[in-house]
Amino acid sequence: MTLVLFIISVLLLLIIPNIGSYQGTAQETGNSALETVVQTQIDLYEMKKHTTPNTLEDLHGDGFLSESQYSEVKRLFTIDSSGKLVKLNGE
Repeated sequence: MTLVLFIISVLLLLIIPNIGSYQGTAQETGNSALETVVQTQIDLYEMKKHTTPNTLEDLHGDGFLSESQYSEVKRLFTIDSSGKLVKLNGE
């Protein structure tokens, strides 16, 4: 019985640290995918409006970003003066 508990404990010690590392990887992948989506929406905005968006609010207000996308995007990115998506510092 003690041997079984020892083996289970060792397996847990090996598995649990790996699970934590996957959360960071998943977050990075999600942010990268969101960046691609928003850049695509910026390009679509430019094609439809024949101008670049000045702010993320322009994209959201004209229906190019959903409410959930907008709330996440404004935390991570901004649009520069040339209309390109830029990561905020610290991300």
